[in-house]
Amino acid sequence: MTAPANVTHWSDILPLRDEVRLTDGSVGELQMSLAKAVYQTVLVPYARCEYYTDITQPTPLLVGFLGRVARRLGVEGVEAQACFHLDQGMGGGKSHALVGIWHMISNSDAFFASDLGRAVAAEATPDNHSLDLGDVIPVVLIGDSMSPGKTDPRFGPATDLFGRFLWLLFDGHPDRMGRWQHYMNLGGNKATLQAVFAEVARPVLVIIDELMDYAMALTDQSAIGGLPGEQAFLNALADAVDDQPQVALIVVMIRSDEDQAGYHPAAEEMREYLAARLRRNGETVTVTEPADFSQIIRRRLFARADVNAAARIVADAYLAAAGDAWATQVYGKLGSGRTLARLTDRIADTYPFHPDLFELVAKEWSVVQAFQRVRSTVAIFARTVLHWVTQRDAGHWAPDLIGPGDIPLHTDALEALLSSGVLAGNDRAIQGFRAVANTDVVRPGGAGGTAFTLDAALASSGVAAGQPAPALRMATACFAYSLVPRAQAARGATKPELIAAIAGPAVPYAAAEEVFNALVAGPVDGGLGALERTRPAHGKSAERFYLSIKQTLNMYHANAMTMVSNGLALDRVWKRAQQLASKGPFSGPQLVEPPLGGSTDAASCFAGVDGQENRLVVLDPRRWTLLNGKDAATRADLDVAFGVRPGLTTTYAASMVVALVNTQRRGRARDRAKHLLAWEIVVAQLDPSDEEYVEACSRRDDVRTKLDSDIKWAYQHYGYLLRTTAGLAVQYKAVPDGKTALAGQDVWNELVAAGRAVTAGALASEYVGQLISSGSFGRDLTPKELFGLPYNNPTWPMIATVEDLRRALFDLATSGEWMLTDSDGNEIRPAGPGQIQPASMQQLLRPRPAPAPEQLPKPAPSPDSDGALGTSSAGQGAPTGRPMPTTTRSAPIPAQRRREVDTIGEATYQVTKVRMQLSSITDDSKKEGLWGLVRELASLIDPAKVDVDIQMLGFDIQVTARSGDTHQLLTKAESLPGVTTSVEDDDL
Repeated sequence: MTAPANVTHWSDILPLRDEVRLTDGSVGELQMSLAKAVYQTVLVPYARCEYYTDITQPTPLLVGFLGRVARRLGVEGVEAQACFHLDQGMGGGKSHALVGIWHMISNSDAFFASDLGRAVAAEATPDNHSLDLGDVIPVVLIGDSMSPGKTDPRFGPATDLFGRFLWLLFDGHPDRMGRWQHYMNLGGNKATLQAVFAEVARPVLVIIDELMDYAMALTDQSAIGGLPGEQAFLNALADAVDDQPQVALIVVMIRSDEDQAGYHPAAEEMREYLAARLRRNGETVTVTEPADFSQIIRRRLFARADVNAAARIVADAYLAAAGDAWATQVYGKLGSGRTLARLTDRIADTYPFHPDLFELVAKEWSVVQAFQRVRSTVAIFARTVLHWVTQRDAGHWAPDLIGPGDIPLHTDALEALLSSGVLAGNDRAIQGFRAVANTDVVRPGGAGGTAFTLDAALASSGVAAGQPAPALRMATACFAYSLVPRAQAARGATKPELIAAIAGPAVPYAAAEEVFNALVAGPVDGGLGALERTRPAHGKSAERFYLSIKQTLNMYHANAMTMVSNGLALDRVWKRAQQLASKGPFSGPQLVEPPLGGSTDAASCFAGVDGQENRLVVLDPRRWTLLNGKDAATRADLDVAFGVRPGLTTTYAASMVVALVNTQRRGRARDRAKHLLAWEIVVAQLDPSDEEYVEACSRRDDVRTKLDSDIKWAYQHYGYLLRTTAGLAVQYKAVPDGKTALAGQDVWNELVAAGRAVTAGALASEYVGQLISSGSFGRDLTPKELFGLPYNNPTWPMIATVEDLRRALFDLATSGEWMLTDSDGNEIRPAGPGQIQPASMQQLLRPRPAPAPEQLPKPAPSPDSDGALGTSSAGQGAPTGRPMPTTTRSAPIPAQRRREVDTIGEATYQVTKVRMQLSSITDDSKKEGLWGLVRELASLIDPAKVDVDIQMLGFDIQVTARSGDTHQLLTKAESLPGVTTSVEDDDL
């Protein structure tokens, strides 16, 4: 059946506002902000007076409030109220009213040209007095955007309410600072305020919004000392305003029982103190009431249109279709206020919404303190209206009036409803009703659910209720009636209420009753599984039906699983992996994750990981995984981290081992984490006294234990640096089952088995000697260089402790094949491993030279070319204390060089010059390089080397060092002939 031809659908009469369509039903800025309108910090449409007046319904309470304020400010010689206190909870229309007052005084012409402005002007001037608001000085203080004791560019030097009040009051004054300082010196008392008002001699409007936010900030330990002074100023202000004509004060202080967060006792005392004084000098104001809802909602969602005629036509169609059965079985049992006789007027008041829906919202949902009245209602209705307009535009059926059964629970309207405060923020109830809606009514997206499925069964059995989804609409109405306790603490809806939810111009009563019977038949017969009923004793009241949210733990858990994303689960996996990681022989597990808010390239991620120590680096599984064909990016990042590819400077990559997850195993850990997070949600929703609580905790703990095992199992892989014939490469390995790469000891054992590390205490000196001999160093090494090799050279094994290498080097230095020497080449014989100095750059580990062959008798001196005997130079101050060689006309040629000369003729010589500009060597790497240069020079002039022919040497040394550190250098220099020294203070 279809609606009568003369019934025009509401969507053809009431076009949706653009902001409803453009925001997918979010309606944009539902919560108006006085700060945004005044300071224009954010562009909002209601900052334009024309838009504000267009969407604002001139309801009696709002018009009365604005009119009284206008009368106080703009009508001379008329006694009017001075102080106004707004204390409604969230969503009560306070900010909306304040924005209206701001437009009234700052955009007077545009404001009073609107229907809202004309109604306000009539309220302000009942006796035809003139109204002038063009000279009003606004002083707007917004408590949630001010910090006690701190300056703000908006308020100049002021740090308290009195100072900020003065600064705004003298805005535009040629001596603003002077007048401010003058009155600040007098103090914020009543006499000072009266003098201030007298000086400015203009109407003044003072608005203090969100005062309790400021009061709560005053209760902080750092600001509590300012509370008495602020309270005294506000008290004086209320009295001074009352005594001063054309000055008004509006204060917003929400009651603590209307604020879910509650108040600090000191802040609550301040509120009670000021509320009493505001009542004494004015009144507590309410700007909306439930009766206004329908007009406010209609004005906010739809473009302006005259709907009275259309509303009465559809009402007539409802009446025409209501035969005897409807009259007696439904409307006759709904109560005196909901009879057929009153239906026309009720529809005209709420069109295009069904009056039963507004009855439910305005009289039952709105009594829940957390329900944000206008704001929550707009949020729910906007999504509902947009859904049906979209359906209508697509050529589908849409209801003639939007009733309790027409909130589309398969869309985001369900979340708007559950988060509206109607369930008072009870997480368990929200979770329960979400589960009931998804299972018993309709699934998200509209492709399942008990009622949804039942409609197909009813249609196939020939039930024609004049609409495509009567069971879904009736079940939705039952859901809406089940959310909060009703009058006399009754639960759910009566049979007439449920049947009325699908009434319309073309709905037979018999078909509607069949739909009802199918829904309440019980789950075995295909009815609603969560439906329960209350059967009154002795027939004193009607039987009621409601959807129960009492669920099994599995139902809670299944619904909670829909709230847990893969991202949240991987976050938990990573967090727990960090806690499970253990260092073993490593210096400690280092944790690497992409930096928050910064660059996520490999160099940025691994910056700061390098260091001369054994490091087990645990990688974030949200980014780095191995195998399963999805690890190309991981391998590329680790090539950079280990220095295989350019991008990051790494000195000690050889001693870094990375632990990372297997891609496939990570999936199991992620899924287990989802289950754990869901059980945590369930436990949080249950009261400890609930019988399911203990079992829920047990299941949670069991999953938590299994998650630990899964995370350890997922961290299957580790990687380290190797030098192969092709160059440096990252080697990837897997720990055996039962082990984990998160455990440093497990990884170390695997490295030992692979020959990449040495067990603690097992480093043999012979092995170290072979490594040194086989290395391509080409020179003797210092202890500092030797102790760095296990960390920076991938051909060396990783060592468990520095003591292992110290012990091995001690054994080498005392074994007879190697020796430790100082910078002069003198052998050092350490007494124990503790005397091996890992940081020394002056000592060298070198092979012990073979014993010199037995000396032949020295031949007798022979006459030189002049017939004279050579003279000995012994005792002439040779720095080594050894006899100087015989001096001839040419320097002596070492034996090897003599053999070369004998073979190829006279040797040729080159002059080599090396010069380094005076520069800083505080950097360790530069110091080490310079030490290598000096050591090479020392090697060239080593008297023990007979295969090097050095003829002449000169040098110029300049050292800036701490006083006393160059003493040995000076001593040795001064013992050489021809060497000069000097020392002077540095002026750095």
